[in-house]
Amino acid sequence: MASTSPQISTAAFPRAPPSKRPLAMTKEHADDENRRKDPKVSRACDNCKRKKVRCDGTLPCSKCAKRNLDCAYDAKYGRGRPPTPPISTTISDQARSSRADRLDGLSTWQHASPPTVPAAAEHNVSRASPDVELEGQYFDPTSGLNFLHRARKKLLIHDGLTDPYASNGAEKNQLLTSAGDRPFLHEDEDTENFIPNGPAAKNLVQFYFESCVVTYRIFHRQTVEVWLEAFLKDLEHERPVVRSLNNARTAIILTIMAIATLRMERVDTETSVGSETPIPQQSDRLFGAGMKLVDQETGFPRLESAQARLIQVLYLLQTSRINKGWYTLGTVFQISLSLGMHRRRDQKRDFPFTSRRHNYITSECYKRTFWSAYIIDEYLSVVFGRPRLYRDEDIDQDFPDQVNDEDMGDQGPSISDDPSDCYIDGLIYHAKIAQILGKVSREVYSVSDMSNYDRLAAAHRFARELHEWRTSLPAHLGTVKPSTLVPAFRRQAIALQLAYSHALIHTNRPFLLSDAAPENVSECISATRASLELVNRMAGDSTLFHSFWWTHYVIFCALAVVYVWEIQRVKRPVDGIDDGARDEIFELAEKCRAHLKRASASLAQNRRYSVILDEIRSEAQRCRLLNEQSSNAMQGSLDTGQTDPTTDGGSLSMRNPNAVESGLHMIGQSNVSFNMMDSFLISDWQTLDSSVFLPLPDPDSVSPTYFYPLP
Repeated sequence: MASTSPQISTAAFPRAPPSKRPLAMTKEHADDENRRKDPKVSRACDNCKRKKVRCDGTLPCSKCAKRNLDCAYDAKYGRGRPPTPPISTTISDQARSSRADRLDGLSTWQHASPPTVPAAAEHNVSRASPDVELEGQYFDPTSGLNFLHRARKKLLIHDGLTDPYASNGAEKNQLLTSAGDRPFLHEDEDTENFIPNGPAAKNLVQFYFESCVVTYRIFHRQTVEVWLEAFLKDLEHERPVVRSLNNARTAIILTIMAIATLRMERVDTETSVGSETPIPQQSDRLFGAGMKLVDQETGFPRLESAQARLIQVLYLLQTSRINKGWYTLGTVFQISLSLGMHRRRDQKRDFPFTSRRHNYITSECYKRTFWSAYIIDEYLSVVFGRPRLYRDEDIDQDFPDQVNDEDMGDQGPSISDDPSDCYIDGLIYHAKIAQILGKVSREVYSVSDMSNYDRLAAAHRFARELHEWRTSLPAHLGTVKPSTLVPAFRRQAIALQLAYSHALIHTNRPFLLSDAAPENVSECISATRASLELVNRMAGDSTLFHSFWWTHYVIFCALAVVYVWEIQRVKRPVDGIDDGARDEIFELAEKCRAHLKRASASLAQNRRYSVILDEIRSEAQRCRLLNEQSSNAMQGSLDTGQTDPTTDGGSLSMRNPNAVESGLHMIGQSNVSFNMMDSFLISDWQTLDSSVFLPLPDPDSVSPTYFYPLP
C-alpha cells in the first residue's frame, strides 16, 4: 500500500541509505509480516521496565492504558538521546484527553506532543524516520540541538574550511592550552623598551584600582604601590626588573598595567562597543612579559604566586582568551590548595600559617584571593558547561573582613566604626551568589538519575535562596539607584544585578518548555527581560560594558531563552504574558543582539555566539510569523462566518478553506521546530552554553557531542 509517512525534502539533508524493508505489500501480507516480526521498541515505559514485561513504546502504552495506570518515561536512558514516545493509536481521543488530565505534568513535560495536524499538511520529520549522517556524525533532524549543527557548518564556511583542523593556522599552531583563542604577539623585545615610564606607570596602577576593579579585589592597594616604587627604581637605575621584587610580584605589576592599558584602549575608542583593535598590542606586550616571569618562577608557591596567575586569568578572560584562562585557573586552584587557602585559620595552630604568623593584611589577601578564584571558577564552569574545580564540601574559609584597603594595618583594622559602604561587600556578596549558582548546577542540572519533580523542587528552593540573597544586599548594592553612586560602587551594583538576573535564568530555564511549571517560566522570562534591559543601558557606557568579562555570555543566555520561549509559544500560546509584553521583550532582544554583533567584530568567541543565536532566532521568527498569520487567518475566517448567517458555523474549513489551508501549511512547516523543542533536554542547555568553545566537528574529539549515534 502507498506509504503515508511524512516526507522531508532531500535538498536540506543528504540522502539516507535505502531501507531494506519491502516498500509495498498487501494489507493481509503486511499483517502476517507484523505477526511474524514485531517492530523493535528501543525504550519501555517506567511501569513495564519495572515489571520487566514487553512494552509497545507508545505514550500511553497499551498495558498502562488497559490497567488505567499513569504511563511515563522518566527512567534514565543509557543509549544516547532518549527517543520521544509516539502517541498511542489504540485508545480513543476521549480516553486520551481524560487520561492526560490525570497525568502528573512533572512526569511527562519533556515528552509533550506537537499539535495535531492533518496528514496532508504535515511536512515534519518523524522520530520514526531514518536518521541521516552529516560530516561523519549521525544527525536526527528532530534533535533539540540541530540548529547547532547548522551554526557550526556556517562557522566552517565562514573560515573557509572544509576540514575543521585543516588550514586555520592561527588556532591550529597554538599550544594546546590556547587552542581556539586569539593569538598573542610574538616579538622578541626587551621588557624595558615598552614598559611605561614612572608617571605613566603610576597613572596606570591608579586607573586599575579606581576604574578596572569591580568585585575581584585581590590586592591590598598600598602594598602594590610599594612594589611599584621598587619596580620603577630598578628601571631607573637600569637594573633587572626582578632585582628588588621576585618574579611573581613583578608579574603582578606588569599585568595590572596590561589590564589598565587594555581598558583605556577600549574606553577611548570612538564607538563604545566592539571597535577594539584586532590585537591590543601594548597590553599584550605587558602581559606577555609578566607571563614569561611567572613561567620562570622558582621555589615553593606563595601568596603572590596565586595572585599573579589569578590576575592573568582576568586579563585572558577580558581579551576572550578563555581557553588559556581556564587552564591557568587550574594552576591557581592547585596553588591555593597547596597553601591551604580553602581552610579557615585555626586559632590554636594558626593553620595554614604554621611556619610563622602572618600579618593582618596578608591574612586578608589570602581570603580575597581565594574567594575571587572561587567566583571565577563557578562562572567558568557555567560558561563551559564543565564541572567546577572547587568543591563546597572541602571549603570552610571565612569571607574577608569588611575593611577597605586604607583602613588596614599589619596588626589589624585601624578603625572600629560600622563598616558601611565597604568595597569588599561586592566581593562577599558575589561569592555568596556564586555558591548558590554552584548548587543550582549541581542539583538542577545533575547528571544523576533525578526525577523532574526533584529537579523542580530544587529549582524552587534555590530561587528562594536567590530572593533572600537579593533582600540581604546592603543599600548601596541593592536598593539605591546605581546612577547615583560613585563609579566604584556603581560597577559593583550593576555587576551584582547582572549576576542575580543570570542566576535566576540559570535556575529556571530548564523548565521553560514545561506546562507544569508556569511560575518558573514566568520568573525566567522576567529575569531575562531584566538582564536585557540592564545590558541595553550598559551598552551606552563603555566604562560599564567592558567592565565585566562575562557580559557577552549573559547576553547569549538571555537571547537563547527569548528565542526558545518564542518557539515554544506556538505550542503553548497561553503563558500569562500578553502580546504587548512579548513584543517589548522581542524588541529588546533585537537591540541586545545588535550590541553583541558589534562586539563580535574582532572576537571569535562573540562571533560564534552570534552565529549560534542567528540559527535559533531564525526558528523563533518563523514560529512568530506562524503565530501571527494563523491567528489572522482564523480571525478572518470567524469574521467571514459572522457576516453570513447562513454559513455553517461548525465547519471552519467550509467558511474559509484557503485561510485554513494556509494556516495548516505554516504549521506543517514549523513541525521540525515543534519536535526540536520536544527533544530539548535539561542537559542541552549546558551543551548550548559550551558550544561556543568546543572545536569544530572532529571525529576524534572526546568533547561532548550533539548528535548521538544510532543505538
